[in-house]
Amino acid sequence: MSSSYPDLHLTEMTVPREWLDYNDHMNVAYYTLAFDNAGEELLKSAGMGHEYTQTTQNSWMVLEGHITYQNEARLGDLLLIKSRVLDCSTKAAHLYQEMYRGETLLSTQEQLMLHVSLATRRTSPFEPAVLTALQAMQAAQQDLPRPEWIGRRIGIRRS
Repeated sequence: MSSSYPDLHLTEMTVPREWLDYNDHMNVAYYTLAFDNAGEELLKSAGMGHEYTQTTQNSWMVLEGHITYQNEARLGDLLLIKSRVLDCSTKAAHLYQEMYRGETLLSTQEQLMLHVSLATRRTSPFEPAVLTALQAMQAAQQDLPRPEWIGRRIGIRRS
């Protein structure tokens, strides 16, 4: 992904010992945590986050997600997560993330997230400034190639 797309959100983190499992690599639960932390940073950059939730009583929740695993993350690896907005509507956003160690792709995540009112626990429209920020991110990234991992089905392939 090119640095010519300034709204591509980048998050770095290092794999701590407590994220390892008995296979001596990062446990699947921590891939989810790493992507979630990076997603939180992406949404903060769009104007959402803890302060937004406290002020508006609105937040975001994931409706659906799909993670793929290409390579292992190990103790001390510096991870770079690249997050982008593939699409958004007045109440939802389709997010995509890739996790790298250097140039090596480790994992991908695709999510459909909803904007919700915590008072009603139902979907609600994004605040105008947040929607504008998400739309700007999507527009800045629209010329990036569509990731091959998007929309994949899970299942056992039989011949």
